[in-house]
Amino acid sequence: MLLNRYNRKMTRTIISIFITLLFFGCESNDTSIQKNIYPKAKFVNETGKKLFATQCASCHKVNVEMTGPALKNVESRWPDKKKLYAFIKNSTVVIATDNYAAQLFKNYNETVMPPHPDLNNNQIDSILNYIGQMSVSSPK
Repeated sequence: MLLNRYNRKMTRTIISIFITLLFFGCESNDTSIQKNIYPKAKFVNETGKKLFATQCASCHKVNVEMTGPALKNVESRWPDKKKLYAFIKNSTVVIATDNYAAQLFKNYNETVMPPHPDLNNNQIDSILNYIGQMSVSSPK
């Protein structure tokens, strides 16, 4: 009888552990899956948010002009993504060779954007993704 009671307790414990592992083991960190399951939930690109705060926010906001232009829809204003990356990494080089960049420079009191050669393309993509998220969620 004692052995029978022990077997039932052990069986319940094993089943509880199995259910717990099954429940937590199926959790996914893939936000694309989360967005499909929870389309109205807000998933913020934390990497882009941090990079924007440390590299961009002193001169830019998403929806409001500051020292530099508002960054809402920035990608659509630069048809060549390579030039946008080059501008972010070293604006003076692009200003010398691109009409849009030169006009932007003139429109903002000939203020040169500080170079960001330390940012790689993946980091710039994270920042642009974050700007896109904030463009959608922020008021116009």
